[in-house]
Parts: sequence; structure tokens; C-alpha cells
Amino acid sequence: MKTARPFLVALTALLAVSGCSDSDEPCFFQPFLGDDSRFSPPAYEVGSPVSLQVFAITNRTCDGETDTRQVPDTATAEVFDPENTSLPVEVSLGPSGTSASLRFTPRTTGRHHVLVAFAPVGSVRQLGVYVAQPWTGGEPISLPLPRCTQLDRTSRGTWLCDGVALREPNARPVRLGTATSAPDVAVAGNVVWVVGEGRVRRYVDTGTDLELTGSLLLNASPLTVQSRLATENELLVLDNQTLHRFTFTDTGVLAASGTTRWATTPTTAFGVDSVTGLLVRVAADRLMVVQMQRLPDSRACPFQLGPDGVYTAAPEPCQALPGQPVGYAEGAVWTRVGDPFRTPFAQTLHLWVARNGTLDEQGTLALDSPVQPLLSPLRAGFLIPDIQLGQYAGAFSVVPVVPSRPGPLGMERLPGTPGLSQELRTVSPRFYWEGDSRLSNGTTLVFERPAG
Repeated sequence: MKTARPFLVALTALLAVSGCSDSDEPCFFQPFLGDDSRFSPPAYEVGSPVSLQVFAITNRTCDGETDTRQVPDTATAEVFDPENTSLPVEVSLGPSGTSASLRFTPRTTGRHHVLVAFAPVGSVRQLGVYVAQPWTGGEPISLPLPRCTQLDRTSRGTWLCDGVALREPNARPVRLGTATSAPDVAVAGNVVWVVGEGRVRRYVDTGTDLELTGSLLLNASPLTVQSRLATENELLVLDNQTLHRFTFTDTGVLAASGTTRWATTPTTAFGVDSVTGLLVRVAADRLMVVQMQRLPDSRACPFQLGPDGVYTAAPEPCQALPGQPVGYAEGAVWTRVGDPFRTPFAQTLHLWVARNGTLDEQGTLALDSPVQPLLSPLRAGFLIPDIQLGQYAGAFSVVPVVPSRPGPLGMERLPGTPGLSQELRTVSPRFYWEGDSRLSNGTTLVFERPAG
């Protein structure tokens, strides 16, 4: 049997509906998968045998019994991996004839497409099965701080959590500022940039402390920081209206290098924290501001660094990106297509990466209902979509794995506490962390992700 690529095939929900005037006539019966798939799509680890029970579409009499005249005699099944390769599968019809048991072993990660055909009645069932590789990162590190919104670490090991520096988990926290609200922090290697209290400050981690190497008083502070990009000698800050550039020169001077108004037309906020723009670097001297003018799609508008050291809008038109931004990283942005509250195939995740000064699609992943909605807070910095595959005990969460060439996205299982609410957990390119929001005796549990 041939099928379209798994991430493009819509999940079919077939219902048998009829009136019921006699006891012999069928009643409404909605079929379901075995186990807890009503609350989560089936999810397994790669290389482990999968055992799955799929129910046929049958009629029931009004006393609740299955109509034996409407029971399948046979069942066949096919399983396709994310590359549309057919996998060996064993299938057997249950004793009552109302369900089939499937057994197969996935060889790769990602969404697998399963088709089960019952005959002469029972119709065809289609569903997505999710396969993830085990967590490949480090063991947890506990920081004695309430759950961090912004979290990063210098190359020499200093933790930065919401404007607080921590050399070791048991060391004395050092606040990078005196204001009650946390400053905005960006880390590049051993350089720490801090924006807050009307200043931009640059620190260097010496291995023993953070040494202040520059401080610049701002004539006009950024309104509300939406996004930032940092290298050791350059900081780019995007606020509601303006792109700011700060540089640290070879002579040790921290300077403002010009501003550019980027929001020249009305924009629509996105993300759970109402961001209006994201900075994505697509070349050494070229940026894109990812924004939304109107739902449901976004666009990436290019800005070029000029000889005067100021970024200005490039002459090329903005690039259309389907969907709403739900994550971004250095040279990459994730978008979600589809309504997360609509079935079937409520969401499709797209990854766009910088290539030749623009953004090219690198991977996609179809997410069946009831995968939790991909709704991300984006203002704090780089973020990778956290895909929660269920609401019941035993369900786990995954992060997408980037393919080496354009194609389906893989999956890696996340560690930590399954089922923890999204506002208490975050995935960045470098770390996964979770915690609580207690102001006293709060903790943040951090897992380092593998490099690359």
C-alpha cells in the first residue's frame, strides 16, 4: 500500500453514527486507541519494541454490546518511518475481533505513520506514533535560585540567572545591578553583557570573578527588550521599535554604534509573552528581524551592516515564513503552522536555518492531537520548542532533533519531571532547566545539553 509522506498525511478520525429505535439498530460509538492515547499520542524510545492496540470502527447495539454482525474478520497493518520507509510489523486480530495488536521495532526517531485496515468492516485507522532517542545530555545541577527565566553560563563556568551571577552552585550569588527588576543579560563565551538601569555594561569572566571592562550610559534606554544577539565585541538589542548596536573596540572602549528603526509598519505580538520581533543572524554582516504583521503567518525582514557601522533595512523584500514563531537560536527560527486547539494534525513544526544570507527550511514535524500546544515565551532569549506528548502519568516530553539534511525532524527525550507545566520548564540550545517560583528557598534544576 502506498501512502504520502508521514508528516503530510492527515490523521483520519472516523465515526459511526446512527439512530437507535430498535435494540438491533446500532448506536453511536467512537473508537479509540488502546492505553492512554485519548490523552496522548503513542510515544516510545528508538530501538525498543512497540506494542500497540488499535480498535476497529464498529457498531454497538443499544444495550452496549458490540453488534457481532459488524465485526472484522481480518486486520492488516503498515508502518512507515519518517523517511517513508516501510518497517516490518506483526499484526493479530483480537479474540473479540474489535481490535488489532501491532508489534514493530522503530529504527529511527521522529513521527511514524501507522495504517491498520480491518475487513470486511471496521474501516482503516491512521495514527502517528512518536519515537525519541534517550536523553544524551548531562546529569542535573541544582542552583539555589528560584526558577530562572534567563539562564546561561560562561565558558569558565559562571552561571547567570536573571541578573544574578553564581560561580558554583554553593557559592554566594552576586547581583549584577541594584534595581528590583532583573536586567537583561547576554553571554558570549566569557563575556557577559548587561542592559539595565539606563546603562550597558560589559564583563569578562576571569575564572575567579566577573571583571567590568566597560560601562556606557544610555541617552535613551531601550523601551522593552524583545531580542538580543551577542558576540564578545558586539551586542545587538531589539526593542519595540528600534535596533541598537553596541561595540567594544580594540582599544577597550564600549560605544553605541547607531540605531535603526525596524518597526516601520504595525506588527502583531506573538508568543506567550507578547514579543514583537526576534533577531536572527543569517550572515556576519546581515540580520533578519522575524515579525508578524497579521495572523497566521510571519515574515523575516533583512538588515545589512553598512560601512558606517549601522544596520539599515536591506533592499530585498521581507521573506514570508508560514506560521507563528515558537523558538529561535543562532541562525535559526522555529515556526508553528496550524491551530493547536483544532484536530486532526493540529500543528506542524517547521525549522528554518540561515543559508546564503536567507532562511531555508531544514525540517518539519507533524504533531497529532492531543500533543500539547506549542506556546513559547520568547523574550528571555534563545529557545527550542518543548514538545509535551501527553497529560497522563508516564507521558514524556521531547525536543526536536535537527536532521543533517533537509527532511523530517527527529526527537530526543527530555529528562526531569514529566508533566511539569510549561511555565516551569525551558529548553535552550545549551540547557534544559526546570524549577519552582518560590522567592525563598527556590531551586532551579539544570541539565546541560550536548554540544552541537
